[in-house]
Amino acid sequence: MKKTLFPLIAVLMAVVLFGACSKPASTSSSASAAASSGGTSAPSGGKTTVQFWAHIDPAFDAAYTKECDKFNASQSEIEVVPTYFPYDDFEAKIQTSLMARDAGADLYSCWGGWILDFPAEALSEAPADLTKDLVNDCYEPVLGALLKNGKYYGVPIEYNIEYGGMLVNKTRFDALGISYPTTWDDVFSVAKKYTIRRGDIFDLRGLDFCSGDSLATIFLSMIQCQNEQYWVNGKFSFSNAVAQKAWQTLADYITVDRINNLDSLTGSQGITDWQFMGTDQALMVLRGPWSIPNVASEYEKVFGKDFDYAAFPFYNGPVKAFPAETGWSMIVPQASKVADAAWKYVAYFFQPANLMQHDIDCGLVPPRKSVSQDPNYLKQVPYMAPIVQVLQYGKFIAPVNSDVLKNDINAVFIDYCQKTGGYANAAAALSALETKLNTDLKL
Repeated sequence: MKKTLFPLIAVLMAVVLFGACSKPASTSSSASAAASSGGTSAPSGGKTTVQFWAHIDPAFDAAYTKECDKFNASQSEIEVVPTYFPYDDFEAKIQTSLMARDAGADLYSCWGGWILDFPAEALSEAPADLTKDLVNDCYEPVLGALLKNGKYYGVPIEYNIEYGGMLVNKTRFDALGISYPTTWDDVFSVAKKYTIRRGDIFDLRGLDFCSGDSLATIFLSMIQCQNEQYWVNGKFSFSNAVAQKAWQTLADYITVDRINNLDSLTGSQGITDWQFMGTDQALMVLRGPWSIPNVASEYEKVFGKDFDYAAFPFYNGPVKAFPAETGWSMIVPQASKVADAAWKYVAYFFQPANLMQHDIDCGLVPPRKSVSQDPNYLKQVPYMAPIVQVLQYGKFIAPVNSDVLKNDINAVFIDYCQKTGGYANAAAALSALETKLNTDLKL
């Protein structure tokens, strides 16, 4: 899950440095003119007031405030008032207010994975006209966490994706006189050939695929590309030859081929995968497009000159597929006295033109097919081209807390590669992972 976001405040063309981006603040309570401690709204000043809560993030908050102001000025019946809270407290604040049923907002910006923990009876069902758009114009993964008992209890505002694209060290590739690899075999051949090590010290990682998000994504994608399933009858299942081969292949890249190590998982260097790109310690890094402005702003790297973003290929197999979580979404609590007004604003926000502008402002991938495939979108954010080409292959990761899923995969993989888990082979490690996941998630 993309907990800390560094979206673009202003997306520039690919040949220049990206605009300034920054981490979510941790203290300020609101970027809106009207701060609120919560509570269901009532008509005020001739307009129905809708209290909207979101987490603090400079780019997100600026975009939300702009859309609220635009909507408020467009009609005379509804006033949407945004309030922003520290990210670290936001999930608990939403959950507490939903359970209290009378002390929260009328509309929330909420991470999809959190919604899985909310009971359907605490949420308001999306109206029929919005549901039609969800079914007909949205990609599968963006709806996974919003679907409960055959009904939709929210509207996605992004396609969260950690597969399909990789950061590439353009300076290094240019110096080597080679093109970006385009097939799975080519990627790992280049990674093996150009990794630079001094014993256990990596001066240049050929391919870093071992972040907290990326390892789980690439492992599960390899299973899916072999037309095998890891989610079977409501539980995780890795007791098959396909999963075992995928696991061992990834482990061999670390322990045999040594194109990378586990630093991005263990945090032993104090930095992670995209930061190794920023410090010129990685040739390629498997990461979602949100990482692009991170490298640009935090390390003063110029996109298109110092580094680039290229397509990351699928594992060799009969199908193309990768897992994806449901990202940021809008939800309306059942207890809101102005739920109809809140949904009217969501419908306005979800209109293609408004949604496109918000996602461009925030550096997000649109969840609607009609928006992500609109040539005007790519014209404004050309670096998204590798991602837009693979959106149709995404599958909802699983109806579970994906943080637990990724943390368990990462922990067992570390133990397996470091030989600290006592696993005789990949089958034993995956058997332990299967048990751990199904126990930790109470499946």
